[in-house]
Amino acid sequence: MKLSILSILFLFVTNAFAQNDPAWDNTQIENWPEECTRIMIPSTLDGENQAAIFYAAKQKNRPLIVSLHTWSANYEQEDVLVNESIIKDYNYIHPDFRGPNKNFKACGSEYVIQDIEDAIAYAIENGNADPNNIHVIGTSGGGYATLLTYMNTKYPVKTFSAWVPLSDLKKWFYESEGRGNKYSIDIAASTVKEEDFDRENYYLGEEEAEKRSPIYMKTPIEKRKNSKLYIYAGIHDGYTGSVPITQSLNFYNKVVADYDALEKKAIIPQEDIIEMLASRNFVATDKDSIADRLIHYQKSYKDLIKLTIFEGTHECLKSVALDQVDTDKVLVIGDSNGAKENGWVDQLKKTYFEDFIYNTSISGNTIGFNNNDQKKLNTLLNVDRYMNEADQNLHGLDKVVIMLGTNDCKAVFAPRKEEIPAKMATLLQKVKTHPVYVKYKPEIYVISPPPCGEDAIMKEKYHGSSERVKWLVPELKRVAELNGSRYIDIHTTLSPQWDSLAKDGIHPEENGQIMMSKIIQEQIN
Repeated sequence: MKLSILSILFLFVTNAFAQNDPAWDNTQIENWPEECTRIMIPSTLDGENQAAIFYAAKQKNRPLIVSLHTWSANYEQEDVLVNESIIKDYNYIHPDFRGPNKNFKACGSEYVIQDIEDAIAYAIENGNADPNNIHVIGTSGGGYATLLTYMNTKYPVKTFSAWVPLSDLKKWFYESEGRGNKYSIDIAASTVKEEDFDRENYYLGEEEAEKRSPIYMKTPIEKRKNSKLYIYAGIHDGYTGSVPITQSLNFYNKVVADYDALEKKAIIPQEDIIEMLASRNFVATDKDSIADRLIHYQKSYKDLIKLTIFEGTHECLKSVALDQVDTDKVLVIGDSNGAKENGWVDQLKKTYFEDFIYNTSISGNTIGFNNNDQKKLNTLLNVDRYMNEADQNLHGLDKVVIMLGTNDCKAVFAPRKEEIPAKMATLLQKVKTHPVYVKYKPEIYVISPPPCGEDAIMKEKYHGSSERVKWLVPELKRVAELNGSRYIDIHTTLSPQWDSLAKDGIHPEENGQIMMSKIIQEQIN
C-alpha cells in the first residue's frame, strides 16, 4: 500500500516525541493579587454556579480582558496576564467554564460557551468595562476556547487572540493517540456521556467531537466585521508540544474561505504547510520578529484575521499577549486611490493590522465640489456623516487622515482653483468642531494629493491637472499648519517616478500604492 506525502509526514510527526507542555497546561493555583476577587456566576443555561477571578478597573470605560484557562486547569490556574492587566487598569475576568476538559459538560460544550458569555456579561455589569472594547485571550485549551468564542459570542468583541489553539477535536484525538499523551482520554471522556464512558476501553464520540470543534462551525461573518482574530503557533509545536500547527493553519484557511470562497492570495497553500511540518522552518527572504522570536510564516486576510507562526513551541509570548488592546482608531477620507482594492488604505491596513481603520474613500471624491453634480462626492457636505459613522463603527477616534485634491484639480473646476485651499480650511474646521472630535481629540493628518501625469496619457477631464496639483501642494501645507494639523507631502517624493507608477497618470498600480502608504507610515510614525 502506497502512502501519500501528507501521510508520511503525519506518521513522522506523530512519532514518540516528548510532549512538554508544563508551562501552558499546568494546574498550579496562583496566589492571586489582592486586588482580585473570587466570584460565583450562576449559569444562565443550567443554573450551576461557575467560579471566576475578577478585577474591576478603577477608571470608567476601560478595556475588558477575558482570559481563558488551559486544557487541564481551572479558574485558579496561574495566569501571566493578570498583573499587567491590573497595572494598566484593565477590567479582567478569568472564568472556570466547567474546569478541566475531561467531562461531558466541559470541553466546548454548550455549557462552556454559555459560561464564557455569562462571564463577559458579569464583567460588563459589575466592572468599569467598555462593552465595545472586549479582548478574549487564551493559550492551548484556552486558545481552543477563544476560537469557540469567536464562532459563538453575541458580544462585539474587539480582538480574539488564540495562542497554540486546537480547532478540530476529532483530529486532535487521533493526533494525541499517536503521541501517546493523556489528551485523547480527556477528549473521549468529554465526547461520550458519563454512563457510557469506560476509561479502560475508551473511544471518541465523533459526532459530539465535531459539534464541539470550531473548524466545523459556521463563521459568523456579519458579527465579526468589526473584530480581529489573531492566531499564534510555535513552529515546533506538535514535536515538542501537544498541538500540531495544522490545527492553527487549517482553521485560518477555513475562516478565510468562509469570508470569500474565491480568495486565493490569503489562503495558505498546501505546499507551505508541508514545508513547515517537514522542516520546522520556512524559507523566506525576509523574516520579521515578534518579541525576541523569529517569525517563520505570516498570513492575513484583509484586516480581519492574521496568523503568525513563530520560532517556539507550545507557548504564549506573554510580552506581546496584550499588544492588541491599546491600538488606534482611524478615519480615512479619500478618493479613488483610497477606495480601490489594494490601494494605499488597504496597504495601511496590512501594515497597521492592529489598528481599526474606517475607510470612507470614494471614487471621484473632492474637498468641496459637487463632482459630476453629485453631492455624495463633496466631502464638505458629507464630513459630519463620516465622523458619525466612524464613531459608530470604531467607538472612538484617534486619527483622521485626509487625502483629497486630485478631483478638485480636474479641468471642469480649473476656473475655481483659488477656492480649493479655503475649502480645505473649512473642512478642517468642520472636523474640529464636530462633537466626535471634541470628545476624542484625534490627530488630523492632511496628505498632499499624489502627482498627475502628462495630458497625453490622461483622460481629457484631467488635462492640466498636473500643474494645478503642483500649485495646490504648498497651499494645502499652509492651510494644514494654520489649522493645527500635520501635513504629509507624498507629491514631492513620488513625482520623479510617477510616469512609471501610474500608467493612466492618476491611479498607480499596487507597487505605487505601497510606496504611497510607506511615505505616510514613515511620517505618522
